[in-house]
Amino acid sequence: NAGVMDYMEGVGELSDDIWRRVMRINVDGPMFASRRAVQRMLVGGGGCIINIASIGGIRGGAAGAAYTTSKHALVGLTLNTAWMYAKRGVRCNAICPGATRTNIGETMAPDRIDQAGMARAMAFAALAPAQLDASDIADVALFLASDEGRHVNGALVSVDGGWSAV
Repeated sequence: NAGVMDYMEGVGELSDDIWRRVMRINVDGPMFASRRAVQRMLVGGGGCIINIASIGGIRGGAAGAAYTTSKHALVGLTLNTAWMYAKRGVRCNAICPGATRTNIGETMAPDRIDQAGMARAMAFAALAPAQLDASDIADVALFLASDEGRHVNGALVSVDGGWSAV
């Protein structure tokens, strides 16, 4: 679980360096970790991967183009991993949190935030019915990793107080 935000820029304003940074951390990181985990799980008889995507991975208005695209890519990686290894005992799911109190905002330099993009993202954020604590996400992760979650594979679990229902 590692991720960074972009600067709320649309594709027209997005710089190459921000695109690459966000993709490197939000997509490459989980892919390399998953690849290594799957290799070990296949030898060890199976296992469970839980990715932390975002409501931004299933909706388009929660952030800028780089972050949103990175979380959509993570959703795709999750679904493909679930399908490819299901018959070999490896499960892969993604939790898609909504507004959650974390330090991800610290990855955004305030002087670089695109104000028009931020206004659009905040219009969507205003629809969030609740702000969650990290423990709310952890509770779902514990279920997914447990024996009770053994038949859950390829799921995108929105933990957002109903925000994704918008």
